[in-house]
Amino acid sequence: MANKRFGIVGFPWDGGASLGRPGARYAPKEIREAVQWFQNRISDRKVYDVERRRLVDLNDVDMIDYGDIEIVAYSREATFENAERKVKQMLQENTFPFVLGGDHSISYPIIKALHEQSEGNIAIIQFDAHLDLVDDDPIQGKYSQSSQMRRALELPRVEAKQIVQIGVRSYNYPWYAEYLKQNEIVQMTAREVHQMTAKEVADQALDACAGAEKIYLTFDIDVLDPAFAPGTGANEPGGLTPAQSFAILDHLYPHIDAMDIAEVNPLYDHQQITTSIAARILFDCLTQRSIVNHN
Repeated sequence: MANKRFGIVGFPWDGGASLGRPGARYAPKEIREAVQWFQNRISDRKVYDVERRRLVDLNDVDMIDYGDIEIVAYSREATFENAERKVKQMLQENTFPFVLGGDHSISYPIIKALHEQSEGNIAIIQFDAHLDLVDDDPIQGKYSQSSQMRRALELPRVEAKQIVQIGVRSYNYPWYAEYLKQNEIVQMTAREVHQMTAKEVADQALDACAGAEKIYLTFDIDVLDPAFAPGTGANEPGGLTPAQSFAILDHLYPHIDAMDIAEVNPLYDHQQITTSIAARILFDCLTQRSIVNHN
């Protein structure tokens, strides 16, 4: 049974945007405002889902806004500790954490919180254009937007074979060739996803996660093609479409235990296109999980 409490928490941090464009700190506010477009359609705690032709009863899910993580601008360590503490509190209250980033470095303390509140393995499903497995770098350091998956792999109960990367593409550092041979990370490139059905992608991801106690899902908005999501930290042509992503995510929402959206950057957005997609994902997650609870 999914959590009956759906918690939103903002993580307005882009201190890890070492190579990508900074500005994701403004996303939580913008996404909250954009989601009101969907919330306006709720009446008597019900909303009609046009695409699925069903009436969604939201009485089983309390949507709670936990505010923002307390940011300590001069200290990444203190900020991440605050994030970890806040998400642990949410998990202890049986609340599903939906975290609004923030650059992608924000995922690590959230994954760590889920890890420390669990006893078994933590699987991770990552929607992303990039692999984010950089260990350390003179420019980026160890806790940048390029390193959160590498840091997550250092946690005792996170295994490479239970990490799934969806939508990765383009070109990357040559050392990745050997690293990926030595580690059993499951990857579905953007080109491969374009040739698969949404259910095939989701089933392959969930098969890789089998046996894990908890599943974390992180959605970097740059998994989408820049044509659909201009407001992000870096442009990588050849990405997924919103419709593809919505369909894959629908299959995953009932199975996950925490989620974040990262790298939405309002400073580079146009007419709130990117933030509106993030808001739609948030509202889809809420409604899909309410269906699970209701049934």
